[in-house]
Amino acid sequence: MTVKHLDQGQHYRPRMAFLRKIEALLLEMQDVEVGIKTHTQRLMITTIPHAITGHDILEWLIQRLQIGDEEGQHLGNLMVKCGYIYPLQEPTNLILKPDTSLYRFQTPYFWPTQQWPAEDTDYAIYLAKKNIRKKGILEEYEKENYSNLNKKINHKWDFVVMQAKEQYKAGKERKKADRLVLDCQEKAYWLVHRPPPGMLDVLDYGMDRASDPNVVKVNRSLFELFSGECW
Repeated sequence: MTVKHLDQGQHYRPRMAFLRKIEALLLEMQDVEVGIKTHTQRLMITTIPHAITGHDILEWLIQRLQIGDEEGQHLGNLMVKCGYIYPLQEPTNLILKPDTSLYRFQTPYFWPTQQWPAEDTDYAIYLAKKNIRKKGILEEYEKENYSNLNKKINHKWDFVVMQAKEQYKAGKERKKADRLVLDCQEKAYWLVHRPPPGMLDVLDYGMDRASDPNVVKVNRSLFELFSGECW
């Protein structure tokens, strides 16, 4: 996937500092010594490596941060909604279930701080590949997006279809477990970056800022400017 970085005059994104704090916690969660222990889990007839349960995630957050169940659940939900942890059994349900439901850590390549934003071409390739894999069966909003993208970037649609076919072919050569994991990774990414109608856009930044909100500015009054040695 190629990612296009745009400079729209917004030099500072208030939410980026917040996301980096989450990512620091994510790295600790994946530490082999103090992090959450991953296991190879069976999902239907497929064996998934490095899987974790929603219960384990919640318990780790509560113990590590010394917080209550409600706060831990809220933080866990936030991690899933932002795409840092993705569900294996219900890929479209971006919440943390505090039970034996299976999850995996998202690869850093798909972390929000790494890519802003993904291009229409990338999304079109994803939908085209899914359309091939599902034999034309897409969600209604995906069908609408697919049709709109076809019109919008029709001048390079042959490239979109070619890339989708190549990725689909390469995916079929992978092990079944790897294909499932990659499908869930991509689905979680696009649910976050191109949310369905009615779903909250957790990455909405609001108004642009041209100054760093994390810098504490010192406002000096006219009295201070003309006092002291200036006299």
